[in-house]
Amino acid sequence: MGLSRVWSTTDKDGPTSHINEKGIGWIIGAIFIIGETAGGGMIALSYALTSMGLVPGLILLILCSVFSLYTALELCWTWKIMQNRWPEYRDHCRKPYGEMAYRTIGRKMRSFIAFMICITQIGFATVLVLLAAKNLSILLHFFFHLDINQCYLILIVGLAVWPATMLPSPMHFWQAALFSAGSSTLAVILVVVGLAHDAPVCSQEAPHDEPNLMKAFMAFGTFVFAFGGHATLPTIQHDMKKPAHFVHSVVLAIICKCLDRNYYFCTILYLCIAVGGYFVYGSTVGEAIIPSLQIKWIQQTVNLMIAVHVITTIVIVMSPPIQQVEALLKVPHRFGVKRFLVRSVLFWFVIFIGLTIPHFGPVLDLVSSSLKHRTISIFKIGASTMVLMTLILPPIFYLSIRTQEVIWLEGNEKSDEAEPIHERATLKEILRITPKAILALNAAVLIFGIIGGTLSTITSIIRLADSDMAAPCYWQYFTKGLPFSGDNIGSVSCCGTFRNLTVSGQDPIGYCSNPDF
Repeated sequence: MGLSRVWSTTDKDGPTSHINEKGIGWIIGAIFIIGETAGGGMIALSYALTSMGLVPGLILLILCSVFSLYTALELCWTWKIMQNRWPEYRDHCRKPYGEMAYRTIGRKMRSFIAFMICITQIGFATVLVLLAAKNLSILLHFFFHLDINQCYLILIVGLAVWPATMLPSPMHFWQAALFSAGSSTLAVILVVVGLAHDAPVCSQEAPHDEPNLMKAFMAFGTFVFAFGGHATLPTIQHDMKKPAHFVHSVVLAIICKCLDRNYYFCTILYLCIAVGGYFVYGSTVGEAIIPSLQIKWIQQTVNLMIAVHVITTIVIVMSPPIQQVEALLKVPHRFGVKRFLVRSVLFWFVIFIGLTIPHFGPVLDLVSSSLKHRTISIFKIGASTMVLMTLILPPIFYLSIRTQEVIWLEGNEKSDEAEPIHERATLKEILRITPKAILALNAAVLIFGIIGGTLSTITSIIRLADSDMAAPCYWQYFTKGLPFSGDNIGSVSCCGTFRNLTVSGQDPIGYCSNPDF
């Protein structure tokens, strides 16, 4: 199809691939992807699978994995074509995802993407801050018998992460990605060990409720959230020394250098958690699987690992919206007063949102079963924006830029003259030039994303409309104060039909969080 400039089967880098003077290698790029992808979403997969039922849940999980992998590839291919075509994208680019929208659709779409990236990533970062605060609360209670109000812990997390947000771009905080990937991987291993320990007892009496249609739609948001984060991928690729390796590592599956291994690695991790939780705990598993683990040191070590993961991932997740706003305000690329002020305002805006809605997310309501199913709706609405960024926009970008590339090459146009004569591909041209197999695959991804995202969003809004939200932290502070508060109930969500079955034979009173006698 005349796309030798897009990838090459003979030259690993391709004939015109751009190479940066500085940048991260494919190994660090792999670590960034694992660090961002595997973590907060995985601990809610067992609940999502239980809500849908085993067979439909596994089908949906695998489809999300395959389609997310393919759309990630499409973003890589799109960015490589753009770097080959427009030299300005070979230098520092603060908003590669937005530029994809501009080159394929137009200026208005670029502005819309900038807004959506800010909404998606800021919402994601808020969830991570609250997860970190909640896990920190659990750890302080378990190890030091300290019971600190969630609101104060949100501020503590903010103070701890704030300095790291001043680092320029992903290539400058690869250590955070290393900690994030390592901690999430260790957490999964420990969860699997805990599942194996509890299985002989808990699996004998693992109740399974009838699949609920409303919960099934909500589960779609959890699965997409677990494989999302595509808004960050072009930023990581742009910061690589050889951006072409980000795509060749996927296309050349035999080499298995980068992205494809990460996604299949994450898929294996997710399947272990989801299927293991389904068979061992059944419908007794909560929004998060961690409280169901009955070995206390494993449970708390997993909490610690997840806390480390989400704290370090906050820095990665905040990078795209920070780059967007800095580009809009023309902030210099060096550290200075403007960078400090812009990044501080953005980050503390995230903390302010967390203080406004201090109790939501998949692991923030481990005890109050009457509230947790409602508050999770906010988490799914955030995931609904990820559907757009993960499953809907990448196919549109790729089909358009691929068609443009074919037309340009057929017309023998020169790269440095692309801007004055630039014309975006029409739908008719896309349908005429794109091979039918590629069209069919992208159509399947788009239909899957649009239908699933729409149903998940509608369900989330219905649930949210009926929710009872906790008062904002600052409102509590000025009206009745924010004293330290303790909770002396058990920390284990015991298994069995009545949630009172303990693997060690301990008395469920004082050990199980919600025994039903």
